[in-house]
Amino acid sequence: MARGRRRSTRSAGSTRRRHGASSRGSSGARRLSQPRVDPDKLLDSIVDEAVQRLGLGILGLDRESYKEMLKPLVEGIVERYSSRPSKDAIVSRLQNAVNNVYILASAYLLEKLEKLTPEQLEFVVTYGGPIAAKYASRLYKEIVESNRRDLLPLLRSAWEQYGRPTPIACPRCGFRAVTPDLVCMVCGYTLSEREAKEAIDFNYRLEEFVELYPASDVREAIERGVVVVGDTLKPPSAPREPTDIVLHLTRSERERLRKLLEERKASYARGPGA
Repeated sequence: MARGRRRSTRSAGSTRRRHGASSRGSSGARRLSQPRVDPDKLLDSIVDEAVQRLGLGILGLDRESYKEMLKPLVEGIVERYSSRPSKDAIVSRLQNAVNNVYILASAYLLEKLEKLTPEQLEFVVTYGGPIAAKYASRLYKEIVESNRRDLLPLLRSAWEQYGRPTPIACPRCGFRAVTPDLVCMVCGYTLSEREAKEAIDFNYRLEEFVELYPASDVREAIERGVVVVGDTLKPPSAPREPTDIVLHLTRSERERLRKLLEERKASYARGPGA
């Protein structure tokens, strides 16, 4: 009898396990059979509200352009949900990531449009960040053509933060964008060495050079007739960055370096208490 009861108990337990497994399998099947969210239909249902709540109406685009602009972001949000998200959830997520939305919108405008409206131009320069820096040359040209020079400080700020600032600022546009060939990456202006020296207050930099470097490095610059412009003036043999610029020394500048070197030597000879 005991053996019979044990067999009966095992049989009941086995039945419960099979029933549990069957239930879990049915639940998994229900999850797998959830209808796939169609991002295009979802986007079509929220685009008007999203444009209004994100303040994108100022860009003056048509509805299809807004949908094309926002589609990558909406698709990315939908992928995080296992079921269809509500319209409000999608728009709220877009609002929470508004900086990224504006950067994406700026990229869309610059890639799709040959010419920006005044409102679009101000939007991109104000909110584009790294995109504004990437397209600094084009934006500078449009700013000048549109007579919106009030936007130049914002574009320069984006260039300094996200672009490729160099040691020398261009005398024409004011961007630190002068290449080793003395050509401005933003406005295309080609500098003379005299203009490059004026842009960095070269006479002061020579004094700083003599103070910072050993006499042997200063003599090297005098003998070779060049210095390297980076964060400071550097001797010709110093390690260089890709943005460093070589400037030639005039005869008077070499003489100035010799004089500064002699003055430093005489100062050291007198000592601190002299």
